Amino acid sequence: MLHLSLAVLLVGVVAVILLPVVSEILCLLVSWRRVVPVKARLEMPRLLFLVPAHNEELLITNCVRSLVGLAYPGSHRRVVVVADNCNDNTARLAREQGAETMERNDPSAPGKPRALAWALAQIDLTKWDACVIVDADSTVAPTFALGLGELAPLNDIVFQPNNWVLNEFENWLTRLGGLLGRCRFNVTYPLKQSAGLNCPISNGMGFGTNVLMRDGWRSFSITEDTELYAVYTAEGVKLRHAPAANLYSQEAHSLPQGAIQRRRWIAGRVHIIREWAPRLLRSKKIGWRQKLDALVELALPAPVLHLLVAGGVIAAALLGVGGKPGVWIAFAAVASLSGIVVTTLTALWHHPRPWSTLASFVMLPVYAAWRLVVVLRTVVTVRDTRWQRTARTSSIAGPIGMTDRAA
Repeated sequence: MLHLSLAVLLVGVVAVILLPVVSEILCLLVSWRRVVPVKARLEMPRLLFLVPAHNEELLITNCVRSLVGLAYPGSHRRVVVVADNCNDNTARLAREQGAETMERNDPSAPGKPRALAWALAQIDLTKWDACVIVDADSTVAPTFALGLGELAPLNDIVFQPNNWVLNEFENWLTRLGGLLGRCRFNVTYPLKQSAGLNCPISNGMGFGTNVLMRDGWRSFSITEDTELYAVYTAEGVKLRHAPAANLYSQEAHSLPQGAIQRRRWIAGRVHIIREWAPRLLRSKKIGWRQKLDALVELALPAPVLHLLVAGGVIAAALLGVGGKPGVWIAFAAVASLSGIVVTTLTALWHHPRPWSTLASFVMLPVYAAWRLVVVLRTVVTVRDTRWQRTARTSSIAGPIGMTDRAA
């Protein structure tokens, strides 16, 4: 009886962790049949760049310099730094590099989402086609705006550029982070877009001004990008990937530095899943494939956690269930990893430094154990939704010399 109960439990877990593979297979099948129409080239979109910044004097200079130096007509762009509750030189340094600044002082309501809502309420959005949110620890390639323009018209969509790791080759941890980014932006996002599915948004996300004027700023959670992905997907708004637009941001270079960030992400996702999973399922504006893909994006664990879950299922199936049922359950758990394996191999095949990145996998057990500890600590404090700042380090050269495309 105990073996039967365990088998039923493991089958349920396997059914869940197989969902990403099912979604990816459906993407492949649809993308092979789907013909994407070629659009006529339109006038360059008018782009408003907002840079929310709280005490970012260490990194704001390079961020603003890259935006001001874009290969894009000055009449079609505006760069505004929103200095939120700063007590350092962020605003002054931004102005010295050529950006406009909006200084907000409201200690009772801190945080990036509130700063953005405050700034957007004071800007005449009718003068712009889209608003692009760039984190202060980021820099953009010279052709970033031109790459965004390839998606024009932008007024009624939400979009996401490539978000590469600036310090990708600093150490084993940043190499793993960089590889994950390459898996997303070189493999997964193009596949989603070719299948007509929404792409998740993060740093560099852009919003058509018709969307913003209609709805305003709609998220005030600690993971506002993930929540906005859920909000707009449920409402049938298109979230597009801009494959020719490249942005670079710092990856945490140590486990302690990354712990704060990841605990915030996990806690935020738990809240968003509880709030938005039922709404996505009930939405009449999206089909079942988009519902499945969105739930996979929101609820399924990161690749390394998926690996840990699959490994636990395999061990429990072979040792606890045994016999043919145990073998079949273990086989299904292995199959659930096929999407991760194929995506990783594809990214490594096109990687500029595949062997040093592959060597970083030696540290994967350490990283996996650390991620598990972070998850457990987050579960204990999941109701703590306070925003905590990730430690900054000074800017370093980009992983590929800041070229327009990640090799």
